[in-house]
Amino acid sequence: MYLAAYDQAGESRALISDAVPSGCRLHWMEAPERQTSHTLWHQSQVLILATDRWPEPSIDFLIETFSPRHIVLLDQTPESHWYGMPSRNNLHLCEPERLAETLATLVQVSALRPSSRLAMMSARPEFDSALLAISLAWQISRDTQHQGDVLILDIGQPESDIPSYLNQPAGIDFMSLVERSACIDKKWLAEQGVELAPRIHVIGMSDQEYSSAMTQASLKTVMDKLETIYSSIIVNLVGMPICPLLQLMAQRCDQHWLLTDQKNISLAQTRRLAEMLYQAGARPGGVNLILAPFLTQVLPGREMIAAQLELPIRGVLPCAHQLTTDINAGTLLPPTGRYKQFLREVDRLRTLKAEKSHWLDKLTGVIAREVNNE
Repeated sequence: MYLAAYDQAGESRALISDAVPSGCRLHWMEAPERQTSHTLWHQSQVLILATDRWPEPSIDFLIETFSPRHIVLLDQTPESHWYGMPSRNNLHLCEPERLAETLATLVQVSALRPSSRLAMMSARPEFDSALLAISLAWQISRDTQHQGDVLILDIGQPESDIPSYLNQPAGIDFMSLVERSACIDKKWLAEQGVELAPRIHVIGMSDQEYSSAMTQASLKTVMDKLETIYSSIIVNLVGMPICPLLQLMAQRCDQHWLLTDQKNISLAQTRRLAEMLYQAGARPGGVNLILAPFLTQVLPGREMIAAQLELPIRGVLPCAHQLTTDINAGTLLPPTGRYKQFLREVDRLRTLKAEKSHWLDKLTGVIAREVNNE
């Protein structure tokens, strides 16, 4: 991950260099007006600015040119003048002693909170995203910190599969929801057949052409209402090309999981999808790569992919062909047999908890037995 930095007075270089998180590369800008055409300027996900002047046209120029990507501004003016400028979501004003913490917050991979808004995306529908969405919703719904129901917006392409996977009839679709947005509330949604499993609600996309009612304003209205009803929302956008609907949905989310297999064409298109998210103002640490499916015996390997794409790899998922029988029979939930192992893999993606080693499992078992014997 690349960070760009401009130190107007030249006195904060050591401070900025020391604050750069591990794994990030820093590109220093010397002349702002010329550097904005540099390749690394366009590849950078965060811009760090240090200035002791206000007003300062060159700093204003860099803020406007780099936006909506994230900017960290060290205001070193005597009166902290920059703190008086209008608030912007992508501009982070911080004190020198908080610079390392602020940068880490922007670029570090974080666990999926019970109140998160997650977008699952992929340039090519190579992995079974319906299965992943169901698995995540099940794990979130069982989390003791989570309150309320989990909503899956299954609007990826080529079609909405989740109702069939759960052997349930589809309820109201997303286009109908947009057309009837004035009706949306918790009670009304419950009457539309959206609960397909305990505490898991699903709204899919119809196979009709987009309605004229689906404008940017109407989509915003619908999402505003859904976000007041559901504390956790998973948006399945896998297979959807870059378009206004994908961009609007992605902007509503705080985490973006990019699913890809190991094909070169998939990796290249995934990188372009990540660039679109960065340019739209997504938090860099929230744009994560999921290798799904991942085969250890084929190339490129995990380290090679990480170096090639310059994206944080959140984790890997195995092939899920062994679950086809359960999917066909509509018996995924409640989970049994092999599906429980798949759920454990998904939960590691959600919580970022490392898998316990076999010797630790054995040691824990021995200690537990000794305690019981006492």
